[in-house]
Amino acid sequence: MKTPKEAMELIENMATSDHAILRDRVHVPTKKSLLELSSQDALLAWNKLLSKQLEVLTKTLNKLPTQLSASQPSPSSVL
Repeated sequence: MKTPKEAMELIENMATSDHAILRDRVHVPTKKSLLELSSQDALLAWNKLLSKQLEVLTKTLNKLPTQLSASQPSPSSVL
């Protein structure tokens, strides 16, 4: 449960860390089965999922002020 800003910082930190690890590691190609993912592929998939969830959350939060104002009665209807 993070704020959008905290989530973006976490994703950026993960990406930075992943780049540093990849830079220090020698790539050794291995044959993977269809359902097997490398740790890099798994992180990329996780980042993509987080990005999509963050996008949906941001859109929902952007609609909130409009929804709140629409649900409150106008001053003329109260009288």
